[in-house]
Amino acid sequence: MSVFLRLSKSAEELNLAPQNTWAFMIIGNNASMAGTACDFFTQENAYDAAEKNIPLLFISFPCTKDPNWNNRPERREKCTVANVTFVNLEWFESWEDKPLKRRGNDYHRAKKLIGQKMIDQTCKLYPQIEDCIDFIDIGTPVTNNHYINSTKGEIHGLSHNATRFSPEISSRLRPETDISGLWMSGQDVLVCGFTGGLFGGVLTSAALQY
Repeated sequence: MSVFLRLSKSAEELNLAPQNTWAFMIIGNNASMAGTACDFFTQENAYDAAEKNIPLLFISFPCTKDPNWNNRPERREKCTVANVTFVNLEWFESWEDKPLKRRGNDYHRAKKLIGQKMIDQTCKLYPQIEDCIDFIDIGTPVTNNHYINSTKGEIHGLSHNATRFSPEISSRLRPETDISGLWMSGQDVLVCGFTGGLFGGVLTSAALQY
């Protein structure tokens, strides 16, 4: 699930650094992500889940990483926030086949509740942004399925579970495939994320040389 925010002040005014934050919001035994065992993931629907603490948030400020951000005058007093977390596909899949932008009030309420919870928890870590939010865009697993043709709402390719990193599977995830001329690259050759994608490309480039 993703939330994108526009803020009415610059990153400099808000003292936002060009960094990523992985925020583990639950401490103790309930913090376990293994098997999605914490209270948030065990809820039957998004409405109930929104009443629980989200255990993990990815928080980033894309504008701070763009060297050309201030080259456009309309951006100089603005900045952006990107939030990502895990949710259960089952909470949203009943709206999978509904038309885009016309999924109904129940869907919009569900995504707004989870999205607002993400925002609230982000503001606890970065309280200076709370009064500066002037635009919100929220995406769910079915949003991802629509725009990037994923199948279960995923945005990072292969599932990053224990099986994915087992010796057997890791040994099979290589740039070469059984199909002549077809090569794999990016994050599914290595690990997810921007850096994983870069190094996946390096591995593929090296394999093509030899």
